[in-house]
Amino acid sequence: MKVDLAAVGGGFAGLVAAVRASELGLVAAAIERGEGETYMCNSRVCTGVIHTALAPADDPPDIVYERVMSATGGTARPDLARTFAENGARAIAWMEEHGATLETAPRRNYGLPSLSPTRRMGAGLDWEGNGPDLFLRGLETRLEAAGGTILRGTEALALVMEGRACRGVEIRNAAGRSTVEAGAVVIADGGFQADRERLGAHITGQPDRIRQRNTETGRGDGLRMAEEAGAATVGLDKFYGHVLSRDVMTNPVLWPYPQVDVICASGIVVGADARRFTDEGLGGVYITNEIARLDDPLSATAIFDSTVWEQAKEADLVPPNPLLAEAGGTLHEAGSIGELALRAGLDTGSLETTVGEFNAAVKGGRTDRLAPARTVETYAPVPIETPPFHAVPLAAGITVTMGGIAVDGAARVLRPDDTPIPGLYAAGSAVGGVEGGPRAAYIGGLIKAFLLGLVAAETAARELGAGQ
Repeated sequence: MKVDLAAVGGGFAGLVAAVRASELGLVAAAIERGEGETYMCNSRVCTGVIHTALAPADDPPDIVYERVMSATGGTARPDLARTFAENGARAIAWMEEHGATLETAPRRNYGLPSLSPTRRMGAGLDWEGNGPDLFLRGLETRLEAAGGTILRGTEALALVMEGRACRGVEIRNAAGRSTVEAGAVVIADGGFQADRERLGAHITGQPDRIRQRNTETGRGDGLRMAEEAGAATVGLDKFYGHVLSRDVMTNPVLWPYPQVDVICASGIVVGADARRFTDEGLGGVYITNEIARLDDPLSATAIFDSTVWEQAKEADLVPPNPLLAEAGGTLHEAGSIGELALRAGLDTGSLETTVGEFNAAVKGGRTDRLAPARTVETYAPVPIETPPFHAVPLAAGITVTMGGIAVDGAARVLRPDDTPIPGLYAAGSAVGGVEGGPRAAYIGGLIKAFLLGLVAAETAARELGAGQ
């Protein structure tokens, strides 16, 4: 089989790249391991929120650029951050022109636009007929109508290299092994979150003690193929995810919602020694990464009071109160901190000391003197003083890895010497260099897919001389 552009992956990043390539006059194909019309992938089951660093993706470019660089502590690649800044509004417009319907609900998703219809406000997973599912189906239809192809049930095995340039993909499906010859290949098969070996090397020492909060289709095949072709990687130590009830390890009703980020960000999170180990004020994504790094990722517990629990009725997309308990999650309750410690299996004296130190720091405006320090700019701490007091045993839920293949601002895959590999591009969660940093900054999975899918296709078309 011979095409102009082959996208490895049939999620949003791959399909956007293939559809855009078709619009630019290229013959395109998407290679997707999943079978059937509704093959599983993170794109199909996601919530559908469109943002760049938890703010509007179509804000003025200079504002978006500074937001990305600030969120990542200056670790984002500048030309890549500039690409996000300058193409956010265009990416959203392209989506809407291609059938996406966006809606904004002030109480949900930080008031940011989401693919419509949005998911129900309930525990567990629902995806069929939601905005992401409908838009993914629409992109598949557009690609095929434009003469493109979706190779379902097809595994990408290796990149075809001619000298230092990429010229196709070796594949395997029911018909056997073959080659898709292509002038351009876009790696767009997501992160490596389902690869336990790589997780153990980069994310956590206990990969089986964190919860896969995804469809487990992101196995890092594209990352592996790119590395074998000489590509550089960047920022493999951070991931996007949420804090979940520890019972999610055995209770599927708690997967992937409700998350308990808002509870953790208002109260405190302690380890097995009943002492704080993280800056809760940096939010759920950061806390989740810190939990995953514990010697035992299943040893953390959230401690909070009735004020926070009442706030949790409206503080999230899927409110933990009352959905956590209704779905079977453990919620310890007690009239005193000492009694709460006993119920949560924590040392009484240590927890009383931890809570006392936290309360004094919050009331005195000295949370920066806590160990570790507690920031207050994003999430305000709430003193743990109004009974009944509560404790929730926690687990880290990994949705998708943040790091991956190094690319430049044109989505061209780079070697370690920062030179591009001709014919090779990457988009979506397979890409590293724009997220992570010291605070596990989450820039946005969907904007990485839509925006970089467009840019990768347009760069490939330009370098292939399409339309000339």
